[in-house]
Amino acid sequence: MHEANPTGCNVCGSEKTKTIFRSQGNQSLTSLCQLRPGKVAVSYCFGCGHIQSNVLEDVHQFYESDYTILINHEDEDQVYETNGDQIIYRTDHQLRVLQQTLPLEAGMRILDYGCAKADMTRKIKQLRDDVSLHMFDVSSMYLPFWEKITDNDHWAIHETPENWIGHFDLVMSYFAFEHIPDPLKSAAHVASLLREGGIFYAIVPDCFGNIADFVVSDHVNHFTDISLIHLFEKTGFAEIEIDSSSHRGAHVVKAVRRCGPAEIQQPETEKIRAYAAKADEIAAFWGGIGETITYNEAHAETPAAIYGSGFYGAFIYSNLAHPEKITHFLDKNPFQQGQTLFGVPIVAPSALLPQTQTLYIGLNPTIARKAIDGMPELTEGGRELVFLT
Repeated sequence: MHEANPTGCNVCGSEKTKTIFRSQGNQSLTSLCQLRPGKVAVSYCFGCGHIQSNVLEDVHQFYESDYTILINHEDEDQVYETNGDQIIYRTDHQLRVLQQTLPLEAGMRILDYGCAKADMTRKIKQLRDDVSLHMFDVSSMYLPFWEKITDNDHWAIHETPENWIGHFDLVMSYFAFEHIPDPLKSAAHVASLLREGGIFYAIVPDCFGNIADFVVSDHVNHFTDISLIHLFEKTGFAEIEIDSSSHRGAHVVKAVRRCGPAEIQQPETEKIRAYAAKADEIAAFWGGIGETITYNEAHAETPAAIYGSGFYGAFIYSNLAHPEKITHFLDKNPFQQGQTLFGVPIVAPSALLPQTQTLYIGLNPTIARKAIDGMPELTEGGRELVFLT
């Protein structure tokens, strides 16, 4: 893996950056729970409040062929939250937030930017047959999904056609910009595709709301609200709105393609300092979490299992001295059940073996205890629950 941008901040270009975290091991985890060689190094920018990580060495190849997100089934999705036996999937929640924030109008020309298999485009098509839908990504692996949605003159790979310049009323992007090594170039590209007054609508992770984002090796950008505003002011947008509450652990961005000259505001010094302190707290958490896992493993009874087959669960497993003692992962997501992670089976919570003495909770610490409180069957028989915090 390469170090963060050697010329400075990915957003403002400032060289007033400071490395605040460097992972201890010689391997790292991607957002898809893939182990890759190399450390994660995270830096903070005192110019605009942006947080960024080093870039994968083979970044272009990674997204062309290795970043295989949700491709096992057309309906495969990530769980946003659960309520008892009810599962709310991420794409359905994204669609509700979009409808609440930006009502779609008949005749709109819409582009899904960095769309992967284009779940949002597919969902919108099911609701509306009076809008024109387009897709763009940097990988050809998703073509079988796109072909079920629209014609090939409505999609592009790697480069967009000239007739798309100034064409769109709405460009939307879901969890893509955190992966992009040069967000300024991509944001300017989006601006060029919008008509004047057109809208860019995006969702990106908020590492203050979901601290796993901080150490995910394929997320080079960890945006704050102030770094997002700076990014889009520099690349042709105005009326920038950042909503950090409608989608847990994420920023929802709405910005209008500007018609006049740039009006770039310098982020408040107090906010930059406050966010630096927050970033330091997260760095300290990840710096000490290995010790926490080691301590709990030394005092845990076996056999053991891990609740959650996402990033947190994978992180726990990869930090165990004796991962062979983990008999299975538990996950409520039916698309995960029946699969394996690191060769360990993923099963429904109801399949937890009675003899399992220790259960590691691999969930976002902000929701972990509440989520587990709704499943008293996990504590039956005096089973020990091990939380990250």
